[in-house]
Amino acid sequence: MKRGKKTAERIEVEKVRRRNDKPAAELKKTRMALDTMGKAHALLARISESAENDQPPRTS
Repeated sequence: MKRGKKTAERIEVEKVRRRNDKPAAELKKTRMALDTMGKAHALLARISESAENDQPPRTS
């Protein structure tokens, strides 16, 4: 099956889609990084709380 020439509209749609791909990929990476940072923050907060509740070593 032979394809005809692309219309100006089709060319524009493809251009806009390509232009949209990069910001969409960057947004995905940013969301993953923020999720990871949130989890790291929660872990560090737990560790900090645990350290505050530990009894200091006794000196004799």
